Amino acid sequence: MNITQTQEQIDALRALQDHCEMDGITLQKCTATRAKAGTVFKEPFSVKPVLSNISSSIQGQQFVVEVEFEYAVWDSSEPPERLFLVDCGFEVAYRLRDSYTPNEAEKSAFSRGTAVFNCWPYAREFLRDITARLGHQTPALPLLRIIPKKAEPAAPVHQVKAPATKGALASHNEDV
Repeated sequence: MNITQTQEQIDALRALQDHCEMDGITLQKCTATRAKAGTVFKEPFSVKPVLSNISSSIQGQQFVVEVEFEYAVWDSSEPPERLFLVDCGFEVAYRLRDSYTPNEAEKSAFSRGTAVFNCWPYAREFLRDITARLGHQTPALPLLRIIPKKAEPAAPVHQVKAPATKGALASHNEDV
């Protein structure tokens, strides 16, 4: 699973990071379903974690981010059969210092970067526990990777050149 952010987004989340401390992470919601007993599956199995939702709010001096993950494990038959599905949501609360009020870019970048990164170990542990309770071996989850995202290239600027005049050529040549 990858977190990709541009340098501008990283700068924005750093601005918020410099003005907060984590208060806590709690499980907010969860659902888990598994295939019926006796269902035959074909190995190997694959896990497909998805970051399904991120939202944030400011509540007094707290910045609260909700991060939701979905884990689906499939077998290799055609069509694939789902062994189980786990949806879980975590609420991570950060205490804002210095009466700091983050702007929208900072809240968005922080929520999609730092908050996801902070929740990942809790989500992995939750998945380990719930899959054991579902009667399955815990699948190995991929690393959470932070990958720089290249900035969007600026749209090309089309310039219309004015016809050259002696005065324009003279001033142009002076600038070279």
